[in-house]
Amino acid sequence: MSPLDLAADVAELVERAARLLPDQAPLQTFVHHNTLHAFEHLPFDEAVVSAARVFGTEPFQSEAAFRGHVESGRIRPADLDAVAEAEAPGGSPIVPGGPTRARFLALRLRHLFEVPRGAALDWLLLETDTRTRLTALLDPRRHAELLTQARRDWTTTPEPSARALQARLLDTLWNSLEAAAPLGPGVGAAPVRGRDRVLAATGTDTDELVHPLLIRLSAAFLDQGVAYWPMPERERGFLHAFRRLYGQAGGPPDRFLRGLGAELRRQEAEDWTAERTIVAALRELAVPEESWGAAIEATLLSLRGWAGMMRQFEHRPDRAPVEARAARLLDYLAVQLVLDVHAARHAMGGHPVGRATDDLTAVRPCLDLVYEAFVLAQLMPVDTTVLAEPEHAAAWLGAVASCDETERRRLLHLAYERRHRVGALDALRAHQGVVAGAEAPPVTMQAVFCIDEREESLRRHLEEHFPQAETYGYAGFFGVAMTYRGADEVRARPLCPVVVAPRHLVVEETAEVRTAQRNGRGGLSLGLTVGSRTLARGSVIALGLGATQVVTLVGRCLFPRLFHRWSRRLDHAPEAVTRLAVERAPGAVETEGGLLRGYSVPEMVEVVAAALRTTGLGRGLAPVVLVVGHGSSSLNNPHESAHDCGATGGGRGGPNARAFAVMANHPGVRAGLRDLGLVIPDGTWFLGAYHNTCDDSVTYYDEDLVPELSRQAVAEAKNVMARACVLAAHERCRRFESAPLDLPLDAALAHVESHTVDLGQPRPEYGHATNAVAVVGRRSRTRGLFLDRRAFLVSYDPEGDPSGDLLTNLLLAAGPVCAGINLEYYFSYVDPAGYGCGTKLPHNIVGLLGVMDGHASDLRTGLPWQMVEIHEPVRLLLVVEAEPERLAAIVGAHAVLERLVSNGWIQLVAWSPDSEAMHVFERGGFVPYVQEGEVLPTVHRSAHFYAGRREHLGFAHVTAALGTASRRELVGEEAS
Repeated sequence: MSPLDLAADVAELVERAARLLPDQAPLQTFVHHNTLHAFEHLPFDEAVVSAARVFGTEPFQSEAAFRGHVESGRIRPADLDAVAEAEAPGGSPIVPGGPTRARFLALRLRHLFEVPRGAALDWLLLETDTRTRLTALLDPRRHAELLTQARRDWTTTPEPSARALQARLLDTLWNSLEAAAPLGPGVGAAPVRGRDRVLAATGTDTDELVHPLLIRLSAAFLDQGVAYWPMPERERGFLHAFRRLYGQAGGPPDRFLRGLGAELRRQEAEDWTAERTIVAALRELAVPEESWGAAIEATLLSLRGWAGMMRQFEHRPDRAPVEARAARLLDYLAVQLVLDVHAARHAMGGHPVGRATDDLTAVRPCLDLVYEAFVLAQLMPVDTTVLAEPEHAAAWLGAVASCDETERRRLLHLAYERRHRVGALDALRAHQGVVAGAEAPPVTMQAVFCIDEREESLRRHLEEHFPQAETYGYAGFFGVAMTYRGADEVRARPLCPVVVAPRHLVVEETAEVRTAQRNGRGGLSLGLTVGSRTLARGSVIALGLGATQVVTLVGRCLFPRLFHRWSRRLDHAPEAVTRLAVERAPGAVETEGGLLRGYSVPEMVEVVAAALRTTGLGRGLAPVVLVVGHGSSSLNNPHESAHDCGATGGGRGGPNARAFAVMANHPGVRAGLRDLGLVIPDGTWFLGAYHNTCDDSVTYYDEDLVPELSRQAVAEAKNVMARACVLAAHERCRRFESAPLDLPLDAALAHVESHTVDLGQPRPEYGHATNAVAVVGRRSRTRGLFLDRRAFLVSYDPEGDPSGDLLTNLLLAAGPVCAGINLEYYFSYVDPAGYGCGTKLPHNIVGLLGVMDGHASDLRTGLPWQMVEIHEPVRLLLVVEAEPERLAAIVGAHAVLERLVSNGWIQLVAWSPDSEAMHVFERGGFVPYVQEGEVLPTVHRSAHFYAGRREHLGFAHVTAALGTASRRELVGEEAS
């Protein structure tokens, strides 16, 4: 094969392997996504198992965790039976007189005992009476049955003791199973990488030599300005910078890199490409050409966090926090393989790396399978004498083998999800009988929130304590897909879903004096930061500012809330009046960076009309409409942007809410809406706002523009929102171990504010933890239902969507976003080390890119344990108010939805708009859902239901949200 052909093949193999790399952006633009995006073409159950083999991770919760769920009642016997019957409906007994396949599965999931393996099993069989005494797991009835079987087969007199009967019965059973057992694995897996061959030959792991250096090189190359000295010539690429740095005369000091300098100089002189470098390295590492793909994949996955970040900078340079780098994954792989070659030479003492032979190991019967079948034959309704026949013993062993640990965990996961699904769907249906008899009071204010499940409690409390309020859920960019630059920001960034390419630039404009002040402060801060990293200036700064930093550190650690308030007072600068440059002048074609500067009036009409029609808000507008974006701010939290709004691409939704309000208040936009049959009354005012989900504060925009006619209504709306924020904070506090369960209502805001500004607080908020449901439909069907902050609430009015186009656009936007959030939390919980980034405690930020454990490790992708520790890992239950035929047509027409639904990455339910009927998507089609009919508790206020409880709660009817509330009750009532 020619060099050109080899180079093309290598590039293709690298591209194929790149699909397995993490798709996580730098921390500043952290966006939730499906951790296993590369496996979405597979059914969920198959994908998680395949990924576990590739990455060495866990597909589901552990069997021990599921055992706890069974014992606690989180998984009920009915769930186990339902899952088993669905897996193996009907069927004949596995062995004569024994259980059917379905019954076998149901019983096996009830008996979750540990199966010892290897040396532990050998010890158990040799040193204990396991083979001669009935298992302690037996109930008295089965114990008696087995003794009866033993007596039936005993033909001599007198009858022996019970112990002798057990010994004979069990010895016969064990021998029959062992004789029929398959042999254990005989051939070990062949090494894939050169590193694997060296490890097998010498016992030296060359990754321990290569990875620390490769981590330092990658961090220096991608660094976003944290390092004082930049990597020389990195603008020409990673491989070139590596060759120039390590190809200097004298060579690097590491012993395993002797001769590297000369080799790099030769490669540069001969103008070796990355592809040629990779081919040469693979050949020296004795990797057969047919195994190059597997070797490249394994090499990149050995430090998949850094490899994935190189890939990010190559394909999404716009996500760079400060400046994009000339990164290429081919360059990265070439550098890693060059280092692998030199580490292999060092470990092999100059001898070539030989091709590996198969690792033949001794074979013996699968004793762990025999042991498991042996115990199960005692526990299940089986006549042990039947298993003396080889064909029946083999059938029994086959049934046991087919329900191995991975399969059991899969089935237990289905039962775990079923219990939640039944509870949620039963609650939604039962609640319709409650809302049907409620009389809605006149609406005096409306609030449009993001669909985020964290806003569920704020919306619920707002409706409980001010029933005249009406709330809606809309994707948190509010249809304003823009690139935004704030008055205090140097760079613009997209504020829209990651799948959307913004075409408009919106700038927050302010007075020039503000810009000068900002530049002055920025220059001083930069000077101090850079100076602190030099020897001379760093010493002076340390001596001069050390004492003040000690005071700051003590204040932030011991008195975080008080110190934060005082520092804000000392640092307070007069707030400048700003405006968003939303409107583009008619006929203007001016662009900035390829973006249109602002929106034309017709474009704004389109944005506002879509929101009014989709949510149903246009059917009747109140005097005040709050448009509330959200985000999160906390101290010393590298993953802060992971708490922000997913609909804005990991940004904060305040600017989007503000821009939407500007559009909706625009006279030209209102005139254009009238032409479309959408009338915004002259007495209606839209007010943009920003909700900080960490400290439950709300910031309002452009209040100086509120007309005199609307000021009183706006003031009342702000008071109502302030009250609702207090109550939402109180509900949040029940999940914090730092908050007592009897925390007074008036202390709730102070507690969450302390979490926000505490330097040592690893849990400023729990973010999307516990997300489990998304309801797309009218709020009237869920209003007054306690959903425990677990449901994305997406407003959709089916009556205003005869064609289904609005629902299609809604599902295409909200479906992948909600699924991405849900799946990232799922995987970070089931394997916090493999898919998540582990505990926050050893994390260090590197180069503004991500976090490492300690001073040097792979980039840790996924979510930290402190963000997911209270999560329940269930796939998203997406309930859509639509007939199953329409929903099936929409899903089938769009590949992204078809992949998520048909492959089971989300659970889809069609909820009829005209009745309570529900249909669940299963095995390629919708089937009617049959309600189990549990009665929900009824409370007057949410606090009556959650008070004194930290655990996950079920569902409840909250009557206060369905009736009127007196003014006195609104102002003075305390949550109990």
